[in-house]
Amino acid sequence: MSLTAAQRAAREGKLTASRVKVLMTGDADGIVRLYREMIGEIPEENLDDVWLVQLGETTEPLNRRWYERKNGLTLSHVGTVMVHPDYSWAAATLDGWDDNLRCPIEFKLNNGFEPAEIIIDRYQPQLQWQMWVTGAGRCGLSVICGAREPWVEYIDPDPDYVTVMVDRAEYFMMCVDLRKVPVDLAPVGPPADPTREADMTGNNAWATSAANWLATKDASATFETAKDALKELMPADAKRARGYGVYVLRDRAGRLHVRKEKDQ
Repeated sequence: MSLTAAQRAAREGKLTASRVKVLMTGDADGIVRLYREMIGEIPEENLDDVWLVQLGETTEPLNRRWYERKNGLTLSHVGTVMVHPDYSWAAATLDGWDDNLRCPIEFKLNNGFEPAEIIIDRYQPQLQWQMWVTGAGRCGLSVICGAREPWVEYIDPDPDYVTVMVDRAEYFMMCVDLRKVPVDLAPVGPPADPTREADMTGNNAWATSAANWLATKDASATFETAKDALKELMPADAKRARGYGVYVLRDRAGRLHVRKEKDQ
């Protein structure tokens, strides 16, 4: 939604849900631009002339009203800038808050040609950030795809993903405080969907690796068993034991290493 003057003031100097995405995708140019915005070197990006952004802004109230109608409630905290209780620089501007579920609800628009899981993955940084800032146990995502009725998915927090995100956010804000351009950050994939099962039939690389694994699985187990047996047979007072094409070497730390004779 378009931000009011009060919302802009409440967000000033804060890392918000819409801004944190670049820290997780590893978008180097986006991170540098965000850094320059946060230190006041350039203004926040103006999206007034971006059609899809404006279309999403126009459909957001309809999406919200439809959610309220379908669930028989009125969302609260529409447009509220929530600040994390322990991190004054972390904030989230809510599209709405479901008081029954005690969680934020995000409203999005999509062209309708992408699977739901791709759309969810795209918004995971924003959704996970909102849950962390507000302390919610879930976050709703209501998406209009093309001209179809919105679908709604409720996303759970992913503690490991949030830990990485907060670590990166703290690093980024330290760079802002020190006026030091952040280094490049490797992309972090979205949280895995514990309910999703991928069918890799037809993937040639998967087929080759699967065949190799099946062919060597038993041999690998035998290899590990034989290696352990050789270590057990190693005399306690020997530096090296050899025979039948292999040797066992005891290093200075007392660790045993099994090698082929030609590996010496």
